[in-house]
Amino acid sequence: MPFLVISFLASLLAALLVIHSAERHGHRSADHDLDGPQKFHFRPVPRIGGIAVFVAILAGALLAQLSGEADRHEIWLLIVSGLPTFTFGLAEDLTKSVSPRRRLFFTAVSAGLAIYLLGGVIHRTTIPGVDHLITITPFAIALTILVVTGVANAINIIDGFNGLASMCVLMMVASIAYV
Repeated sequence: MPFLVISFLASLLAALLVIHSAERHGHRSADHDLDGPQKFHFRPVPRIGGIAVFVAILAGALLAQLSGEADRHEIWLLIVSGLPTFTFGLAEDLTKSVSPRRRLFFTAVSAGLAIYLLGGVIHRTTIPGVDHLITITPFAIALTILVVTGVANAINIIDGFNGLASMCVLMMVASIAYV
């Protein structure tokens, strides 16, 4: 429970700092282009909210490190795996010049790093035919990269509408926790 509280407080503080800094630095970090199919805002909003999520993850990892949690090494490897996605996502938020193809590629790189560093591969889907294919390692790796990249991209697509992405992710995580 302390991990959730510390992570939440760190994320809240980071989010408040991002929102406060938007008043001064909004010309760099806010979305001023309000026309588009995924634009639901009436005024410019900060695009760099991912920083608050990353700060929360780092706070939880630091607490795990300091408390001597058994999984602390894997947590740091997971953070390292996510760095390509975070870096290029943040670069897109700040510059708006990173192509979707490049962001998708680096999300796949992050998934590949997680597979390599943590051995995180999908082994079972209960989808007829697919379970037989993923007994072959290259197919399992390809499916895992496709799923991780696809889910990350899907969340990124719905992120333009206030609260929609966070509520969807909350439902996903609650479903995984239930299972």
